[in-house]
Amino acid sequence: MSSRLPFTFKILTSAQRHRIARRRERYDGRVSDTRIRVQLLDDVQHTINTQMNGIIGALEMIRKDDLPSDQCEMINLAQSSADTLLSDIGQLLDLDTSLVHATMNETVRKSLAGMRMMVVGADVLARARIEEELQQHDVRIDGFGLPNAALAALEKAAHSGDPYRIALLGQHIPGIDGETLGTAIGNATLHRDTLLVLISDEHNRHDAERLTHAGFSAWLPQAAPPAMLINTLDMLCGCIVKKDAPRFVCAGVRLGAENALLEHLPLFTHCRILVVDDNAVNLQVAQQMLERFCCKVDTAKSGAQALLLSGEQHYDLILMDCQMPQMDGYQTTALLRAAENADTHTIIIGWSAGTNRNERDTCLAIGMDDFISKPMRMRALNDMLVRWLRPQPACSAVTLSQDDELEATQQMFGADFIELAQLFLEDSPKRLALLQEVSAGKDAIAIAKFAHVLCGSSASIGASALAALCRELEIRAKNNELDDVPSHFNAIACEYARIDAKLHGMLNAISHAVSPDKH
Repeated sequence: MSSRLPFTFKILTSAQRHRIARRRERYDGRVSDTRIRVQLLDDVQHTINTQMNGIIGALEMIRKDDLPSDQCEMINLAQSSADTLLSDIGQLLDLDTSLVHATMNETVRKSLAGMRMMVVGADVLARARIEEELQQHDVRIDGFGLPNAALAALEKAAHSGDPYRIALLGQHIPGIDGETLGTAIGNATLHRDTLLVLISDEHNRHDAERLTHAGFSAWLPQAAPPAMLINTLDMLCGCIVKKDAPRFVCAGVRLGAENALLEHLPLFTHCRILVVDDNAVNLQVAQQMLERFCCKVDTAKSGAQALLLSGEQHYDLILMDCQMPQMDGYQTTALLRAAENADTHTIIIGWSAGTNRNERDTCLAIGMDDFISKPMRMRALNDMLVRWLRPQPACSAVTLSQDDELEATQQMFGADFIELAQLFLEDSPKRLALLQEVSAGKDAIAIAKFAHVLCGSSASIGASALAALCRELEIRAKNNELDDVPSHFNAIACEYARIDAKLHGMLNAISHAVSPDKH
């Protein structure tokens, strides 16, 4: 039996060992510097998001008042500027962080060379521009103008073991739009290794959540500059190499409906909420936002104070800052959960300005129920409250805020208001009776139909609160949310009774005012 080994030893000289030791020291130093830089970037973005939370929160609060149109335009401009600044800073820091992480992990190639991609779209010139740009980086790129050809190529590539790793989809594709095609690809198990990028000028940041759920990893504007295209794809390729799920990227964001005011806020007058944050501005912003929903709000400046208050008072929900000195939100949540028993559970929502893409997962793993990021928006807060707390029945909202524009309608129509009011008073009881009948039977289609009709007539007469209640019932019926239909109908009936009485009073006043002229 041979004693020879399949390899040989090489004796290193003293000089060679010293050179190797020096190279290792330099490498360890670079890694250490890189980690410090990553932490610095995270701290910078955390600080920016925390300060922007106060700015954007203040703008949200100002918008609640009835302001002249020129002041509303100025607030919209300020919000747009704040959003754009936040987005630009986030993209810059994300890019810098991704490059730093690439230095730390030598397996991540900053080059796109060798990656297999496809671009699909009806615009031949746009496809050619992208293909030419990516070919310069040695990307294996194929272009398709028809969806069937693209799908066939995807399937063939997947079966061959050499799948397309990224598919860039234009919004305008013959016979289908890019979002629909991407949703179909994302739902196919065969193509789970293909990341999707939507190229469109018809979307904005408000679409990000929907596109993420549809399976997209990024969105680019139609005429994305080469640097934006390459940087986005380079980041996605880094995620592919690291087998890391990419955070959704909105490049070249345009502002859209995310700045629209919520017309009708649900009321949570029965709910007590504790807001925990070490930043005084954040506490004030959150408190004022929650009070817009008529919540009872307490505040705590530290995890220790939160524990103390929670021991003295039951809270329906706790908004917990994740990053606090001494005792952070994770430790506080763990202690709160340890004190609970089988019959008690407090809803805890993580709240953070951090940039870690896994922060939501960390919050859920530690025992929190949900996560909301800073800067916090009214729309996101509304969605979170509705998701975890039951709003007051709509009738309560009417008793708190009985808004209508009957007098304004009277001034607008003049003498014709009498005929308009009489027609409304004659037709509405019939429509209300039909709505009550279908509501009792929980016929979603019929409920939506009759609620829509009553909403239109109510809005025409100036019964704005009644119209809002009908609109809400219509939306719930279209979404097949029928559990609270009886309470919603009762709210509509309550408000209609008030409008009916007020209209009769207005007509009587008009009659008394004109009666002397008849004698």
